[in-house]
Amino acid sequence: MTNADYSWDQDSDLNDERLDAAVVPQRYALTAPQVVVNSAGEILVVDPHPAGTWDTWMFPYASLILTRDELAAAPDDGTGPILAVSEGSTFRALSEALGQLRVNRQDAYVSAIQAGVNNVIADLNGTWSGTPFYTNYSLKFSKTSNSYTAYEFSYFLNRVATLDLELPHVWIEPSRLAEELARSQTPFGRTVSSNVADALPAIRSSI
Repeated sequence: MTNADYSWDQDSDLNDERLDAAVVPQRYALTAPQVVVNSAGEILVVDPHPAGTWDTWMFPYASLILTRDELAAAPDDGTGPILAVSEGSTFRALSEALGQLRVNRQDAYVSAIQAGVNNVIADLNGTWSGTPFYTNYSLKFSKTSNSYTAYEFSYFLNRVATLDLELPHVWIEPSRLAEELARSQTPFGRTVSSNVADALPAIRSSI
């Protein structure tokens, strides 16, 4: 399992698989992708990074990032489940622990999401519903830290009338984006984040 990335949701077979010691995460990213929908039923994908770096279409998003060391040093305020994740724990146990961590850090989570999303698109955070319509999870290896980060992605619908956007972006119907992805790995000149592709079926049934 070492150095591979993993993605799953509550219906995935991966839930019953167990973590090797090498993939036990040392960082936790509680992430909220914003699925921005306009009056035409189109969703927004953006590339918020400097030109020539990521070159990836993604949803506007923000995260609350916590480290295992930070949580271990803090008073026991409900972080026990995430600290209990170790070699032999199931992927399901990891996703449940991430959900509990989000609940226990709800105030910090909401603050981080509002500030972070606002940094991507000014004033966007004021319209999100606050209720995720889909949740999935990832374990991703970071060469920089030489460790794994566990992600909980909670997707929120964010309905808007208009947006004044200066960063690279595309408005597109979910069904058309799925068709574009079936034809090309780089629709509209960029790759598409795996999280966008993973959420498309849930998006199509939610908007």
